[in-house]
Amino acid sequence: MTSTSRRAWLRGGLGLGLGALWLPSLLPRGARAGDDAPVRRLLVVMTEHGAVYPRWRMRPGEMSEDEDWEAPLASLSEADFSEILRPLHRHRARLSILDGLGNAVGLTTALNEHKEGHATALTGTQAVDLEDGPAHAQGPSIDQIVAAAIAEPGQIASLQVSHGSWPYSYDASGKTLPYIYEPAELYTRLFPDGPGDAPLPGDAAAIRARQRGVVALAREQFAAVAPRLGADDRLKVEQHRDLLRALELQLEALSQKTCEVPAPPGAAAPWEDPEWYDQRTQLFTTLTALALSCDLTRVAVLALWGLRNEQVGAPPGDLHNDFAHAVSSDPVAAQVMTNFGRYHANDVAKLLDVLEDIPSAGGTLLDDTVVVWSSELGTPEHQLYRLPVVLAGGTGYFDKPGRYLYWRQTNVVPGLLGDELQGPPHNRLLVSIARAMGVERDAVGVTSVPLKNGATLDCTGELDRLR
Repeated sequence: MTSTSRRAWLRGGLGLGLGALWLPSLLPRGARAGDDAPVRRLLVVMTEHGAVYPRWRMRPGEMSEDEDWEAPLASLSEADFSEILRPLHRHRARLSILDGLGNAVGLTTALNEHKEGHATALTGTQAVDLEDGPAHAQGPSIDQIVAAAIAEPGQIASLQVSHGSWPYSYDASGKTLPYIYEPAELYTRLFPDGPGDAPLPGDAAAIRARQRGVVALAREQFAAVAPRLGADDRLKVEQHRDLLRALELQLEALSQKTCEVPAPPGAAAPWEDPEWYDQRTQLFTTLTALALSCDLTRVAVLALWGLRNEQVGAPPGDLHNDFAHAVSSDPVAAQVMTNFGRYHANDVAKLLDVLEDIPSAGGTLLDDTVVVWSSELGTPEHQLYRLPVVLAGGTGYFDKPGRYLYWRQTNVVPGLLGDELQGPPHNRLLVSIARAMGVERDAVGVTSVPLKNGATLDCTGELDRLR
């Protein structure tokens, strides 16, 4: 896509063009006033149901399955890319495609694999079952680990945005973090005062004027009550007090806009509208890019969900139960879920177009952002091996992009619902992401998982060959 067509896609008739905005990252390549280093950012894109592995994998030169290897992507034609990953071909110089990682910790509990996958994908911890709905984790997700380290006072520590997915983000105690589901809600979260040249309605202006005072008063009341409470209750109250202080700082910072604010999006298409998914994806992508570029936040998770049968060429039926679960036995189901994966690959490619089109300190916003695309499962049939993972950007740390990296499957991981042959644990990828963002730690989640032969699988340290 050309720069012109990318901006046209961003505008999309929704009043959200980048062309009319002043963004703090719109400086010459390698330059940022008063800053010698690029601001690091993390953007995680999660999609569901894993991938149809034979249609996702790539084997340039008929490489072996029995040894680790890597291959450059630069010389590959679009036809050389797999059916699912083909939309990403234009970004091949910026990608690291990771083939062979396993979610070993996800096999250590006897939960539905979707529950396990959502709770473990970004935390690396064991899932904790709840009676209804998704599971909890036993520690923070990588986005929260990074946000705690790099967010500055007054910023939104992290954004969690989705059409309607189960959670992937968990706080320090392992509890789920809520999503923003509506484009208008996301816009208001980022730009609470609306466009700078449009006066607020009288009632909204009055609310804004009193908001900070209400928050400050509530924080003072929490502080006054805390000394009279027991240890556990005092901890809860102090956590509320700290959250209120963070909210107070955010309200102050967001009212002092550092970039020209676009007009709010119009009414979002209803669920019944065929445009429901695409319109929301475009709005979420544009607004998240604006939030990162304006430095309103440095961490975001975008969980894509809600594709329709007609978008992936599926006959009548349920995408989950009738097609995802039958990819190994039904050619129609395999093609439907291949189309499903390719559709999301196209979403990710458009997102990378947007980030690549915004100049920033390290070159472009993509250079200054570690982008991770993965899933809660390895395959649509609930296996947790061969997780589909694509990295992009973050060139200040991941300094050897443009490669396909393969790890052989050598670890027999016993599962309470069945054993799996897996490659390296995905915890090591989470450690690599943390270190790329300047967070020095040797483990994210569990430190080891038992193997079938009685040995243990070390889950600490960085993933090899990424740098």
